[in-house]
Amino acid sequence: MPFLKFNLYLLVLIVFMLQGCVATQSFPTVARGGDTIMLAVGSPDGMNNTNTTAQFVSDVDASVTPLSIRSVIRLRPDQTSNLALFDSFVNAEDYYTGHSQWLTVIFIDLPEALTVGAGHIDIHSSASYGTLYLGINDIPVTLEIIEGTGSRNEFTYNNNFGGVGPVDLASLEALPQVVVRPPNLASAFNFAAAEIKVNVPLGSIPNRAIRVVADDFYTRNHQDQVQMSWTRDGDEFTVNFISPSATMESKQLRFSIVLRPGNTFITDPVPSIVSVRLYDIDGEATEIFSNVPDAELFTIGIE
Repeated sequence: MPFLKFNLYLLVLIVFMLQGCVATQSFPTVARGGDTIMLAVGSPDGMNNTNTTAQFVSDVDASVTPLSIRSVIRLRPDQTSNLALFDSFVNAEDYYTGHSQWLTVIFIDLPEALTVGAGHIDIHSSASYGTLYLGINDIPVTLEIIEGTGSRNEFTYNNNFGGVGPVDLASLEALPQVVVRPPNLASAFNFAAAEIKVNVPLGSIPNRAIRVVADDFYTRNHQDQVQMSWTRDGDEFTVNFISPSATMESKQLRFSIVLRPGNTFITDPVPSIVSVRLYDIDGEATEIFSNVPDAELFTIGIE
């Protein structure tokens, strides 16, 4: 597929790929009421349309206009790029966030009749930025409104098979999922293998409609050679991780269970952690803390 208008917009956003940081300007930086804009809001965990709101505040007359969020999408750089493999700042981001490195982008269709002139967008979200000092809740994003009436960008593209149509941004958003979160600990504790058992009530949903996805720690996995596999016995999933170099960290055990659209998770009973077993390079059982069961350090929930 050739480079498309949609792809070009996303490529421009790579300039914001200092992961964990929030861009202080929208893209584009100047727009008309009715136009589509994008905001690079750093690397929050769990941000979506339901827990995030936006408003435009005019610096001209102090008017406040609620904005409708169209999509919230996570982006990652080319895994063979310098940024993905050798950038020390990006490599350290997971220490502060507890998850792999990504950049979250918000798409907003501006309403018409916004006050012309300088202003800014305030975003409020309950999504977590981990231990980072600042998140999008703390940083206004500047935007200048100019005269005229804009139009919603449908990101129309040619699919190279005879079809022309708009990009479905919703298809790029995270699906509902069960997220298993390990503790975010200092890198001093390393191990070679892990077995995590979780109970996720799914009834008769077949395996072909289920995906188990390991969090993509691209800055670490190529060095640690982390591999994941999984099996299912009814509602119990067994997820195995192995690192031949025995340099795996606890945060690399984060994974999600995702269902094909049309299937839904059972919410009563809720998913639960059954057991967590960790092993050292010699295959001997080890623990994160000798006085706390490893399973109690993990959390699980539907998002």
